[in-house]
Amino acid sequence: MTVVDRLLSALPGTEEPAGEAPPPWAPGWRRSAVIGVATGLVSALLVVGPVLLTWRADPLGGSATGDALAVGSSLWLLAGGAHLVAGTATLAFTPLLAFGVLVLVARLGAREAMVSVSTEGGIWGGLLPRPLAAAVGAWWGGYVLVVAAGWVLAARGSFPPLVWTLALPAVLVPLLGTGLALRAVAADDPDVVGARLTPRLPETVRRGVAAGVAGAWVLVAVGVLVVLGAVVLGWPAVAAVDHDLGSSGAGTWMLDGVQVAALPNLAVWVVSFLAGPGFSVVEGASVTWSGVESGLLPLVPVLGALPQPQEFPAAVGVVGVLVLAVVGGWVARRSLGSVARLSRVRTKLAVALSACATTAVLVGLLDAVGGGSLGQFRLSSVGAPAAHLTLALFLTLLVGAVPVVLRDAWRLRR
Repeated sequence: MTVVDRLLSALPGTEEPAGEAPPPWAPGWRRSAVIGVATGLVSALLVVGPVLLTWRADPLGGSATGDALAVGSSLWLLAGGAHLVAGTATLAFTPLLAFGVLVLVARLGAREAMVSVSTEGGIWGGLLPRPLAAAVGAWWGGYVLVVAAGWVLAARGSFPPLVWTLALPAVLVPLLGTGLALRAVAADDPDVVGARLTPRLPETVRRGVAAGVAGAWVLVAVGVLVVLGAVVLGWPAVAAVDHDLGSSGAGTWMLDGVQVAALPNLAVWVVSFLAGPGFSVVEGASVTWSGVESGLLPLVPVLGALPQPQEFPAAVGVVGVLVLAVVGGWVARRSLGSVARLSRVRTKLAVALSACATTAVLVGLLDAVGGGSLGQFRLSSVGAPAAHLTLALFLTLLVGAVPVVLRDAWRLRR
């Protein structure tokens, strides 16, 4: 019996008399719907809770707690991918680490909703057994109810969300969480679930997906290391910006938390720089292979780690290509492990190409979800261009992937 089952069984009227139908909290859609609501509340509390604590320590202009609840709800929806309206400006910057945490919470909740649910019976939509599909649908419905409540609260505050962007916190987050949960279910019952969840992709494409996902993780890790190294080297400038802000107490912790949550966003910017497109912090202030252009930056401490305006030598672009080529070679070698040793070169090249494409597309999607607007005018477009980044990254990864495949073929012919 799970923890949720123990809590539900303690509710009045949930005892199961002998010889009667199972209680309403038995595995099924009712229990799943309750878990969906609980998942949404836990997810919201992770963001709204710190906002309420910070507001209580330093209320803005004596504003009421209801204002803090509205702002917290807006920030929770922002962390889930929604865009916020601030006057005439649009805030479309999703901290990717916070987004990942929300997906993880959704995954845990969806998996709990599927516990002990039967996988027998008819297949719904050609995908899932009907009892499992009902449980997933009920859980999703409960989660969406909390998102709707958050939207009602946020709409009354200073930063109302754009309605059409609620599709990300209400659909994308639970969809990713459900997908990860179904992978766990498929591992336990692959005959019923796993085969139906496997995408109908060509064999060579499907074999490269796992290596491509690993490559995306590696690139984000490389970007994070570069950002942390830049912060260490530029610490005096970072500390000076933090001092100019004058934040203290709970405000400092809140600001630091937001910067940590946005660390993967900055990592993707670094990858874009290595690949060639570069990134812009504000209009007129960009970092590319050619150099750093000056501009008035937002008062965000981590941005103090950016290098001073200057022109870069041509070697900077070469180093960027070499770094990504090494990652591309690693991705290709990893993808070769999914095909037979004596497979044709054409097959191995196709699998390596699939792996590199998966890596590039995933990084591009991260950039797209992360958004690129911190306001209006000079802050209306920040970060890396997702489409350009995806194409440039794919081509650069191939620089390292193709030689690895050809070398593998040459070694077999010796």
